[in-house]
Amino acid sequence: MAHQEASESAKQVKSKELKALSFIIFLLFPILTITGISAYGFIIWMIQAFGGVVAH
Repeated sequence: MAHQEASESAKQVKSKELKALSFIIFLLFPILTITGISAYGFIIWMIQAFGGVVAH
């Protein structure tokens, strides 16, 4: 009986790990990437707005 309960809890753990990995891959990483790129663009825009365009 103990072996059956252990394998059942291992299946639950694996399921939870896959759900967490899916959350990280499909939601968290894209949201963080878009936020980071947007923040970088906003910072560059503000630098150019208040400091002028940097000459080459």
